[in-house]
Amino acid sequence: MKKNLSSDEMMTAILSYLGILVLIPLFVVKKRNDFIEFHLRQGLELFLIEVILWLLGSILFFLWPLTQILGLLNAVVFIISIIALIKAVMGEKWKIPLVWEYSQKLKLPK
Repeated sequence: MKKNLSSDEMMTAILSYLGILVLIPLFVVKKRNDFIEFHLRQGLELFLIEVILWLLGSILFFLWPLTQILGLLNAVVFIISIIALIKAVMGEKWKIPLVWEYSQKLKLPK
């Protein structure tokens, strides 16, 4: 179901899927509706995945085959983020497989 977006919803949708920039709407946007929380949760989950992949890559940089796999996973997360951003800007809620289930367990600060 497509939705007409307010400026807060549009900005949150864009920032939610831009890595560390998800922290801006997470701590700045106080009035959150279901649409904003949906994308904040998924964006935050994707950011946590990016951080974990970066940490693993930093720790295991000397194992060349493993860093290649981690690089591929980073590319997949990037592509998923772009698709989710486009869907969000279009006013849609796309439940990212695996990510959505875990993102529902995140407690967002009020």
